[in-house]
Amino acid sequence: MRDKVTFGILFLLVFIAMIVLYQSYLFNIAIAFLICVATFWFKTYLHGFIKNPLTTSLVAITLMIALIFIPIFFICYRAFVGFKSLDWNTLREVFDASKMFIQDLLSHIPFVEKYLPSILNEISFSSLSSTLIKISSVIGENGLKFFIDGFVIVIFLFVFFYCGETFYAYIKRLLPFQDKQIEEVAQEVSGTLRIVFLSTFFNVVMQGTAFGIIAYIYGFEGVLLGILYGICSMIPIVGGVIVWLPVCSILVYHGDIKGAVIVGLYSAVFIGFIIDNIIKPWLIGIVNKRVLSKPLQISEFAIFFAILAGIGAFGFWGIIIGPAITAFFIALLRVYEHDFSK
Repeated sequence: MRDKVTFGILFLLVFIAMIVLYQSYLFNIAIAFLICVATFWFKTYLHGFIKNPLTTSLVAITLMIALIFIPIFFICYRAFVGFKSLDWNTLREVFDASKMFIQDLLSHIPFVEKYLPSILNEISFSSLSSTLIKISSVIGENGLKFFIDGFVIVIFLFVFFYCGETFYAYIKRLLPFQDKQIEEVAQEVSGTLRIVFLSTFFNVVMQGTAFGIIAYIYGFEGVLLGILYGICSMIPIVGGVIVWLPVCSILVYHGDIKGAVIVGLYSAVFIGFIIDNIIKPWLIGIVNKRVLSKPLQISEFAIFFAILAGIGAFGFWGIIIGPAITAFFIALLRVYEHDFSK
């Protein structure tokens, strides 16, 4: 008994030391682990063609990086080229013309015309340009942090891909549960994350493609705006508004009021409501029934709201964390119902 107490205290101290040691990487490790759970089927599929585990893991990681980071690098490159080629004199002329347009547009509205001149006088091109530079620096800092975190996640994801089966077998030996119970929980969580991964990917592609088409029709660069819209569609609350609202503003500035209304309604109603709130839950159900070998006993609406709750609680990575926590909780409830409540 004394040896067990001593071992328990020693293990607890070492465990705390491990947490302190890897504190800076715990969140990235957790994200890499959840991504591995969601996409391990892809690595298993590749292993049917590439028999070497190391090569399979490298190929899987490379393809996932290409899928995720190449569009982001494309946007960053185009943003850098666009910012570098800016003509500040032309921007000043556009800014002054925009102020005059807003003043003419709002000058006939009661209670607004009285305060409009003072408000517009406080907005100057120099203050706007300094604000844009500050925003650019903040975006640059956060973007650098995102890529650093992404690099760390990729490293741990490779480790989990390569050692995943061994790690899973070891955990099964350590846990004081039956293999059937562990398999039930693991299948529920991995299946849910697989649904989330595939449905999110298809949703981003659908929204980006839909907006890219309408942007191309009205003379914008459809590929760039489509990719940007697809990425922004995963941002909580605002989503694609970040993209379609400036596009509508540009159309209004050029006098195409009808085009601005069409783009705004198309983006808000068809993309933002129909695709995101109707087609996406339906797509989750399709993936659950057609893609998984054994459909999960969890509602597609529960997964949908778990994604929303996860985004609200954890930001971007809540897309994975929210459904994982929800699926884990439901799986534990089922294990308790089957094995411990009788």
